[in-house]
Amino acid sequence: MSIQERKQREKEALRNKIIQAASELVSAEGHEHVSIRKIARAVEYSPRTIYLYFRDKEHLLQEVVEAGFERTLSIRSKEPAQEKLSPVQLLRTRLAAHVHNALAHPNFYRAVVTLIFEKEYTPGPAQQKIITQTRIDIARCLPPERRGAEEVDKAACLVFSTARGFALSLLKISDSLADGKRQQIIDYFIDFIIHGLQVQEEQ
Repeated sequence: MSIQERKQREKEALRNKIIQAASELVSAEGHEHVSIRKIARAVEYSPRTIYLYFRDKEHLLQEVVEAGFERTLSIRSKEPAQEKLSPVQLLRTRLAAHVHNALAHPNFYRAVVTLIFEKEYTPGPAQQKIITQTRIDIARCLPPERRGAEEVDKAACLVFSTARGFALSLLKISDSLADGKRQQIIDYFIDFIIHGLQVQEEQ
């Protein structure tokens, strides 16, 4: 590894450390009470160092959201080839991964969802890609008569908001559940979503 490559890796590691610290503070205190100074103290660098990576607090918080969607893209890159899965199997796999990722990284997940709900950031490239993929996933699971753009938009909005709300609720009680019981609840939730998408439109 060259010196330049090592420096770039160190810069990326520090940037990720800053994003992680910001997410933990947002999860613990709410974004209103987070400051660049607090984040700098958490990573044991000066505020000036934070500004080498982010324009201001809002830019940093927006990057926390984008990092969350980059994690999702990373998980999806390890999925089986799409042609090996039916539309329902693919959506089921992705909903399960969403919930398990939340359980594996609770503070980061809470921070990302809080910022999505309370801020109006323009979606970054990773978020846009997830939105597009999810709309396609949902459209493929809907009955043919419900695959118009308006219907897909409504279904995607419901799936996104319901999945996030479910994951946040599960985080509150997860520690009190046995692994088997937790998985039963997750499976039931996914079945509920899939069934709702597949209901035929009444004539």
